[in-house]
Amino acid sequence: MKILFASMPHPTHFHPMLPLAWALRAAGHEVRVAGHPDLTETSTGSGMTAVPVGRAGWYREDVHEPELYARLMGSGASDFLGTFDWAQEDPAAWSWEGLLGLEKILVSALLAGINNDVMVDELVAYARHWQPDLVIWEQLTVAGAVAAELLGVPHARFVYGLDFIGRARTEFLRRYEEQPAAHREDPTREWLEETMSRHGGTWTERLRTGAVTIDTSVPSTRLDTEHRVIGMRYVPYNGRSVVPDWLREPAARTRVCLTLGLSNEIEDTTTTVGEILAGLAGLDVEIVATLGAEDAAGIGPLPDNVRLVDFVPLHDLLPTCAAVVHHGGIGSRLTAVHHGVPQLVLGHGFDTLMIARRQEEAGAGLALPADHATAASVRDHVLRLLSEPRFAAGALAMRDELLAEPSPAEVVPVLSALVDEWKERA
Repeated sequence: MKILFASMPHPTHFHPMLPLAWALRAAGHEVRVAGHPDLTETSTGSGMTAVPVGRAGWYREDVHEPELYARLMGSGASDFLGTFDWAQEDPAAWSWEGLLGLEKILVSALLAGINNDVMVDELVAYARHWQPDLVIWEQLTVAGAVAAELLGVPHARFVYGLDFIGRARTEFLRRYEEQPAAHREDPTREWLEETMSRHGGTWTERLRTGAVTIDTSVPSTRLDTEHRVIGMRYVPYNGRSVVPDWLREPAARTRVCLTLGLSNEIEDTTTTVGEILAGLAGLDVEIVATLGAEDAAGIGPLPDNVRLVDFVPLHDLLPTCAAVVHHGGIGSRLTAVHHGVPQLVLGHGFDTLMIARRQEEAGAGLALPADHATAASVRDHVLRLLSEPRFAAGALAMRDELLAEPSPAEVVPVLSALVDEWKERA
């Protein structure tokens, strides 16, 4: 088979897909990775063959309506999407009016920017040239779905965390059907109908949902979206990595990791990394803090129990840790689950606080909203993770649940069967 992967140009969105791409290659299939040129180095550095589509700097220069896009994001659209009531707790947000507003912002300020006309056109052109049998697209890169539908081949939406966007879409469609015909409006359909018509295709809801969804999240934490789901075990990958000398020796003290991902910041909080590290100074533990040189320079003197590192592969560091404090990022939380490490998640938006609460309910960690985080509260929560055995037991139970999911290699024949099934129906 020929399999075309499509991803937005951000490592944390692309890395979860790689183990499946490797498994497909190892099984003898041809694999290509399409994305904005910003993704090329990340893709080729992982051993994949890249297909650049669109132009570099898509988030600034290469959008359908550059001035409108800039105004939308500058006027708080990004904040709106981050702080929307994804947890479905506010009835007003999940009303017809609230969900319609979400769809309008989601399409204009995010999806249409990532999947702008230039990027879509070049991806479609390449797909028509290469003729893949299957397209796998990460959940925001609907250009992959466009190409697959135009070619008449199956496609899978790849989800790496809670499917909060998929659930919102499901609820939007339910509310849509309740409206009088004259009042119905679907920004997603309007945008993608125009996109498809330019290439001689027609609209289908599969452009947002895929024929199936590949989900690497922990089964018990998943949201109900009514989509056909293929569960797959999350396999940690942190990009090009080298194990440092100090990590080759046993830790002298109990080790705790503090990592904030690529952003190196805690969003929506009144505390700072420096204050958190100072608050942990009196604990008989080694704190390994992963911060870039520029961020580290502004912290000032470090407590004696802090080891500051620019980068260290989490899949090698976390097995040596008794707890991890992080911002709720995809790689951080799922790598911690994979290694059975109790987590303190400083949730700040999107699905970060939702997943933190679900892990807390399962006894696998603690949730601390970032806007309530202080140096003292972080210290208190870390002490609980280290002193209460139930968190270690809960984290190991969640690890077992994740590892019971099919490996990427085991998913390969499932996808082959999907392609065969599609051909039989054609």
